[in-house]
Amino acid sequence: MARIGLSTRTLLIASLLLAAPAAAADFSTVVRAILDHQADGPLTEMDADTRGKMTDCVIETLSALPSGLQRKITDGKDLEEQEHLFGQVVDENHAKWRQTIAKQCGHIATES
Repeated sequence: MARIGLSTRTLLIASLLLAAPAAAADFSTVVRAILDHQADGPLTEMDADTRGKMTDCVIETLSALPSGLQRKITDGKDLEEQEHLFGQVVDENHAKWRQTIAKQCGHIATES
């Protein structure tokens, strides 16, 4: 019986440890889909290489978002709602995250 308890405990700990990276991957995937879906604006004016670098930078920058805000975006029922929630998150608090993205990723847009 002790062996079953140990196995259950081990399984529980392993699932908790694996849950955080899975959520982070989901967030990155959703943000990438949102940015790849953009049909107008500055991203669409970039060549494929620059756009890819910018997308990677935005994802890396937004990985610092609190998990609750990341979850707010990923919990959208479809890409359209996720895109809307993404806009809300980066624009809330006087566009703090939009400014952070510009500071961290702006150099990519000016390299070409």
